[in-house]
Order: sequence, then C-alpha cells, then structure tokens
Amino acid sequence: MNLLQRTFRRWWQVPRRSSDAIEHRTVSFLELFYDLVYVMLIAEVAHTLAEHVDGAGLLHFVFLFVMVWWAWLNGTLYHDLHGNNDVRTRIFTFLQMITVAAMTVFAHDALGESSVGFALSYAAFLAVLGYLWWRTGVYDHLHKPLSTPYVRGFLVAFALFIVSVFVAAPLRFYLWGAALIMSLLLPFISSWRQELTEEETDAMEQSFTMSASGKERFGLFTIIVLGEVIVGVIRGVQQVDQIDWTIGITALLGMMVAIGIWWVYFDFLSQQNPRGGRNSTIIWAYLHLALTMSIAAVGAAIRNVGEHAGDHLPDDVRWLLVGAVAMAFITIALLMRNLDNQNRYWHIYQVGSNIVMAAGFAVALLGLTNLDTIPLLGALVAVILVPVASGLWMYMKVLDSAGAARVG
Repeated sequence: MNLLQRTFRRWWQVPRRSSDAIEHRTVSFLELFYDLVYVMLIAEVAHTLAEHVDGAGLLHFVFLFVMVWWAWLNGTLYHDLHGNNDVRTRIFTFLQMITVAAMTVFAHDALGESSVGFALSYAAFLAVLGYLWWRTGVYDHLHKPLSTPYVRGFLVAFALFIVSVFVAAPLRFYLWGAALIMSLLLPFISSWRQELTEEETDAMEQSFTMSASGKERFGLFTIIVLGEVIVGVIRGVQQVDQIDWTIGITALLGMMVAIGIWWVYFDFLSQQNPRGGRNSTIIWAYLHLALTMSIAAVGAAIRNVGEHAGDHLPDDVRWLLVGAVAMAFITIALLMRNLDNQNRYWHIYQVGSNIVMAAGFAVALLGLTNLDTIPLLGALVAVILVPVASGLWMYMKVLDSAGAARVG
C-alpha cells in the first residue's frame, strides 16, 4: 500500500466494529454539534402544539415527536457503536444534520401544506442511515445479522415516504405511520428467526449494551427538551402586553417546574446502568422517548400559561400541563425501576421510585381542581419538591457512603 492509500485509509476508515467498543469514551464535539441541530426541530414541533392545544394538536405532536426522536436515536446509536474520529464519520454526520435541518424548515406544518417537503427530508435521512448500516454489515460480519434487518427496514421506510409524496392526505400520513411503526419494532425483531453463532450472539448483545457515552447522549437530549420548558416560560412572558407581579410569579413557578424535572432526573438516573439484557435496554431507551416527549409538551403548555396568569387556565391547557408533568415523573419512576438491581444503592432507588411515582399521580389529580393559574402552579411545584427532596437525600446518602469508603 503506497503513501497515498495509507493516508486515505487513515482519514477514511471503515466503520468501527461493535466488538471494538471504546471503554470510557466521552461524547465528542461532533456529537454535541449533531445534537444541536435537533434543538430547532424540537422547538418547531413543540411550538405547533402550543398553538393547537387540543386533541388533534396533541396527536399531531406525538406523531411528529416520535419521528424526530427515532431519527435522533438512530443517528446517535450508530455513531456510538461505529463512529470513528475520521473524515468519513464527519461527512456522514454532516449529511444527517443537513437532512434534519431540512425537516425543520417544513416541521411547522409537516402534516399540512409542507408535508411533501418534510417527507422528502425524512426520506433523505433514512437513505443516509440505511447506507451507513449497510456499509457496517459489509465490514463487520459479526454485526451483519443485526445490520441487515435494519437496512431492509430503512429501505422499506424510505420507499413508503417517497411513495407518500405522490398520494394525498390522509393516505400520505397512513404511509408515514406504517413506516414509523415498522421502524419502532426493528430493535425487537432484528434477530427474529435467525440462527446465530455464539460470536454473533455476543456481538449483538454488545450492541444492545448501553455504553457510558450512550447514557450521556440520552442525558444531553433530555437537557435539550428541558430547554423547551425554559423557552416556553420566556415566550409566555414576551407575549403579554404588560408585565406585572402575576406574570413574574408565574414565570418563576414555570422555571421551578423545569428545575424540578432536571433535579429528579439527574439525581436518580444520571449515568446509571439499565438492567442487563437486550429487552431491558430497548425498554430503557423507549421510556426516554415518553419522558422527553412529555417534557417537550410541558414547554408547549407553559408557553400558554403567561396570558392567564391572573385567572383560570383553560381546561385544555391545564390538562396538558398537569398531564405532561405527571407523565414525566411516572416515566422517571419506571426508568428507576429498570435500573441494574446489582447497584449497592438499589434499596434507595426503590424507595425513590415509589416517591416519584406517587408525585406523578398527585400532579395528575391537580387537573381535577378549580385552582387559578398561580395557585395551581404553586401546588404543582409543592408536589415536585417532594421527589426533589428525595433525590437530594439519595445523593447525600451516596456521597456519605463514598466518603466513608475512602476513609476506610
């Protein structure tokens, strides 16, 4: 191999094999840059819900958010499993970012007049990911039993989105839904009816083992959607004609909702390992879908709260707010129950999960009250402070135990 070929191979490497996992890898600046492009896309989807707080608007939001999350998940996990620090990885990451940016352009009315543009943008993303999974199977024969079903799935989904361009609504969106359901089932059926060797089985299990950098990416995505709650508070203040003490208190309480969700999630779940096994890892990931979707919905609800600071919230806004917060806490509790039970602090997490679950149901009950906006937000924050305190107690117990271990 001459110098030119060696130089090219150095900067255009083959996909990293799943068996060559990098221990203690931290999230790269390229991955942070990739996540950044999803900020505007999620903001557009959440903003659409904020403008249409009704049953149809909620269904549209859920549909689009799942599509966005699935795109982020696949781009994230592909890089975590097979990415390198080379030109090839950068170019294909940038190609994905371009398609996501294109989705953002059409996201505000993705189920309306701009649906063709959104479908073509999403199809382009699927084409890039499908190619990457195919190339991985070419160079990593142990990973081929997993990558091959993904390639076929992405190819079918790509075809459905392309065909949808040529048909009218609602059939267009039925095709999107079929592609999305099939995609969500791929992790469960990727090895269905395949006879795997011991080495292939080990490689597949390795692929479904959540790495430290993978867990970090899920945490970073959670922060991205929490940013939507902050944006909702700010936009809610900006849209009122005159700022007074009621607006100030409403904004403060809205910020405390965001802070409370952050506190509970990162105290209890930050860098914690899910239970071993393929299905547990998949469930852990999909619970994050429910969590991040509910947090984004909180942001959409908060955006509508400011204009009603001195009176009652409309029923649809009140139920969106308490329902989304309740779903966030219930999902966090379920994630805590899906953690590795070999953890020495398992009993603390068990108690904590019960407290967080109870707080979620208590929040939901606030939807039945007739409280004005500020008392409702005050009661919501008061309930949130209970799991916040339990998270702080858990953090101090772990810190005290670690300090005692070092002294010993």
